[in-house]
Amino acid sequence: MSWQAVRVDTNTEAVEFVCDLLISVGADGVQIDEKNGISVIAYYEENDQLSYILANIQARLQSLSRIAVDPSPATVHVSGISQSDWENNWKKYYHAQRITRHLTVVPSWETFKSQQSEEMPIIMDPQLTFGTGTHETTRLMMQALETVVRGGESMIDVGTGSGVLAVAAKLLGVRSVLATDIDDISVKVAKENLMLNPIATDIKVITSDLLLNVDTQPVDLIVANILADVIERLIPQTISRLKPTGYFLVSGIYDAIAPHIEEQLHINGFEIVQKSQMGEWHSYITQIKEK
Repeated sequence: MSWQAVRVDTNTEAVEFVCDLLISVGADGVQIDEKNGISVIAYYEENDQLSYILANIQARLQSLSRIAVDPSPATVHVSGISQSDWENNWKKYYHAQRITRHLTVVPSWETFKSQQSEEMPIIMDPQLTFGTGTHETTRLMMQALETVVRGGESMIDVGTGSGVLAVAAKLLGVRSVLATDIDDISVKVAKENLMLNPIATDIKVITSDLLLNVDTQPVDLIVANILADVIERLIPQTISRLKPTGYFLVSGIYDAIAPHIEEQLHINGFEIVQKSQMGEWHSYITQIKEK
């Protein structure tokens, strides 16, 4: 078994957040190096999951800004290979992956031929900092969508990132989707990915801090696959924007924080209809409790 050292250059104020981040994506422990500035080092097994771990680290570093944490310079090095070299070569590790019974994520540069009639491709050019759409948290959310979607629903995708869940929802039969992200660059990337999927070109993507800039009628579904700290702030915002019989689907929650998120859901009047887990990651299908 071989391992790769992943080093993230950061700053004193953000070092604890970066440590937690690296552990949350699979490191058994971390090492803090203060020789030249401050860096956090973690080790990951060198296998076919390493590219997804690196993509997730990049995405989560970017997402720290959503909780007012600046991890700069936030550069990532892999066993002495610079970030720019990795970004130029990571695509060779990213191939089509069957995520659920119906959904397969396919990179835009790869030719894809469906093996079964029920298999539906989601075409993605995610760019390293926005993830590949194949992490456990995304898999859990797609499974949750397959569970609740019946066709014709309206939906808000909060923190859309690459746009993968918005596309998945349309393929499964959701009628209308509004996607949001706090970052203008994320919005741009999501729009580019939506254009790769003809079924998703009518999805509207806006810049918004969670649901603060969203002005719509209540919807059937709200989905969020984001950092757990941000989910806590999102939960109360969903109540007025969700139909009484609607579903709030949430993922991105790791073991240590899951009990707290469950408590916050209950405090805000949500009932957990289904709880799923993949590794240390948790997802929830919830509804507002009947009064």
